[in-house]
Amino acid sequence: MRKPVICSLAIAWGATALPQAFSNSGPSTGGTGPYAPANYTTDPALLSHTLYLPKTPTTKLPILIWGEGGCQANGLQFLSFLTQIASHGIAVIASGPPGGTGTTTAALLTAAIDWATSAAAAAKHPSLDPSRIAVAGQSCGGVEAYAVANDTRVSVVGIFNSGLMTPAESRRVVPGIKKPIFYFLGGSGDIAYENGERDFDLLPSGTPSWKGNLPVGHGGTYRDTDGGKFGVAAVRFLQWTLRGNLTAASFFTGQEAVQAGWAVEARNLDAITVTAI
Repeated sequence: MRKPVICSLAIAWGATALPQAFSNSGPSTGGTGPYAPANYTTDPALLSHTLYLPKTPTTKLPILIWGEGGCQANGLQFLSFLTQIASHGIAVIASGPPGGTGTTTAALLTAAIDWATSAAAAAKHPSLDPSRIAVAGQSCGGVEAYAVANDTRVSVVGIFNSGLMTPAESRRVVPGIKKPIFYFLGGSGDIAYENGERDFDLLPSGTPSWKGNLPVGHGGTYRDTDGGKFGVAAVRFLQWTLRGNLTAASFFTGQEAVQAGWAVEARNLDAITVTAI
């Protein structure tokens, strides 16, 4: 991904929506999942990031690499949302240190993948499962996720309130995505709505893909307790695609998402096969 596109996204989306929507993601409860309580921490070998982990892991933890909204290098922007995900048995590595400042780039996502797949990380955090990695992000972080989507170490991609900035960029990038990709958009009031819709339409027909629109705008429900409805959907997404949980899969393959208020479109989800852990 060319850096100017990411910078443009930070200006176009971050300046208008993010200071109000994500300066504080709300109180963290430690999550409601079976591996609660979860919380954030740091690692001396990866001080440019924030880690979210269950306090006492009792299972192997697949990994979510998370790109921040507005390219803001603060790993606590989505505190409740990411804590909830971690409480369901997913380790999260978010760009930016806790309370950090400055801007992010897609290189931080690659750095997180490099660390997660290193021998040093395995020795210090033996519960991590680097064979199961998702990359995802909100707004600008979603564009950054596109930039590493084809990394061979990534299994699945999540695009939250995001899409590539121009039709030309979409035509260049999206047809090359072959691995499962899920879009979580905020409906027609989401500033990224048209971008995400365009990207979904340009995916190869054989790419397993799902798109949901919840009419809440660009801010999603990340500030709600445990991430609200976006938190529920993200947990189901990762439980299925990283942990092989078929009950979670029914959120996408059945009527659960629709009953929760999401407008849904999907293709080729039967091609997703994940061994349960």
